[in-house]
Amino acid sequence: MSIPDESRGLQIEFRRVIEDGSSSPVNDVAVNADSTEFFQVVCRINNIGDFGKLTTISVSRWQGSSFQTLALMQNVDDTETDSYRKPFLSQGGSGWTAVGEYASNSRDSYVGVARQLSSVSCNEAISYRCDVAYTAPAPGFQAQNGAINKTLSVRGNSVFFP
Repeated sequence: MSIPDESRGLQIEFRRVIEDGSSSPVNDVAVNADSTEFFQVVCRINNIGDFGKLTTISVSRWQGSSFQTLALMQNVDDTETDSYRKPFLSQGGSGWTAVGEYASNSRDSYVGVARQLSSVSCNEAISYRCDVAYTAPAPGFQAQNGAINKTLSVRGNSVFFP
């Protein structure tokens, strides 16, 4: 499956999180049934030139014939307290934990999902997608959006990131 790059500066990262809470982007991770480390898929706003204010940011995974939202964060409706300016795990996110942070400047906000490396299986060998909707700054205040996807490959007892 190929999706044109409409990222507009959006970035998707696969990350490894160790026990002390530190994390780093990874190219491959050995999966171990006894591992206490976590695997994350994180969407970051990265160098979007006409970025004004975040509307929504989400991470999804390919499921059957479409992308299924795993987690999202929105900056529109403060009555939706589950997702307003904080990561929210959607119904499609079973087995995952929502991660993320809203930044007051919106530009440094991110959202993602995490799960223990010991639970990663061949089912994760799919495409993940990040979507962002935002408003451009004055004077136009135009609604904008971007999307990017990245495929995760799983081989044997290791996870590889092409």
